Amino acid sequence: MSRDRPGGERFVVQKASGKKWETLTVHDAQADGAAAFAAAVRGTPRAFLRLIRLQADPDARGEVYDWTLVSLHDPRRNPVPPAAPSGAPARRKSADKSTGKRQMAEERVRVPVRLYIGLFLSGAALVMLWLLAGRLR
Repeated sequence: MSRDRPGGERFVVQKASGKKWETLTVHDAQADGAAAFAAAVRGTPRAFLRLIRLQADPDARGEVYDWTLVSLHDPRRNPVPPAAPSGAPARRKSADKSTGKRQMAEERVRVPVRLYIGLFLSGAALVMLWLLAGRLR
């Protein structure tokens, strides 16, 4: 196999896992690899993903590959791609937001007043004991 022939090429979609890269899929055609990469980005938009081209090294013994970066998804820099359009109608979010604000305004949180008073009184009692112990010496 020579390096110029595309028969030795494979396209790999990988996901960052700590300091290593985990292989998700392997494809023989670049179009298939690019489609799988786009699907992986839509599926996990907050993960670091890369599409690489592997070329078999004919001079090496065993399975040795040279790789070239084709595409990289950095969630810190690249915005999340839009989702594929589906047949389901979109829900109205304005009605959901208004009812959510009303529910938050009506929700009451109980303050543990008894606990605060008890802690304050126990702290005051400890200070009084400390002061009295100092005078007795």
